[in-house]
Amino acid sequence: MTRIGAFIACLGAALVAAALAQQAIAQQPATGTAAPAAAPAPAPVATGPQYREFVQGDPNAKVTVIEYASLTCSHCAHFYQTSYVELKKNYIDTGKIKFVFRDFPLDGLAMAGAALARCAPGDRGGKLIDMMFKQQDVWIRSATPLEPLKGYAQLAGMSSADVDACLKNEAILGQIRDVQNNASSLYKVQSTPTFFVEDEKIDGDRGYEFMAKLIDKKLDEKD
Repeated sequence: MTRIGAFIACLGAALVAAALAQQAIAQQPATGTAAPAAAPAPAPVATGPQYREFVQGDPNAKVTVIEYASLTCSHCAHFYQTSYVELKKNYIDTGKIKFVFRDFPLDGLAMAGAALARCAPGDRGGKLIDMMFKQQDVWIRSATPLEPLKGYAQLAGMSSADVDACLKNEAILGQIRDVQNNASSLYKVQSTPTFFVEDEKIDGDRGYEFMAKLIDKKLDEKD
């Protein structure tokens, strides 16, 4: 190759390199500016009834009491109509404890009742649970127990179509099952009612005096 040819080849290589460098610089974001991220896909808007826990009392209360109950459990209904009344008056309504109700359905009827309580509009789910416990002897002894359950749900503001859709709502039914399975596997809940006063487990309804004494002990520990 002649000197002129070599010079032309070198000049061409230099020009190509410079062009590539300029292209690379142009593709880089300006200093201090992050490259734009892809816009996230919009979150799906939840429609229809959503699973929720039933919580009463001050959410910032020092002591939390959790109950696992089945709506067809006679001991649960007895607790609800006796000990719970006193706990609500002396500990829940006074802001001393937060009370969390969780379903642990022992049969298909209890599962249906639990689902209907979750589907009830607004704050009526808790009122529906109250009605189902107070009327437990009526509907569980009925030849067609779903009929009175549907009637209670309609009193809580659900239409007949709402009730039918709720009883087929796999999202809510699945979450109730998940809560029950977690209670069994993680917390060894095997029967109803089962309570947790903070980290202390109580099997069965021991009565108001027993519960009040344990709650007072936990409150003292928090002071």
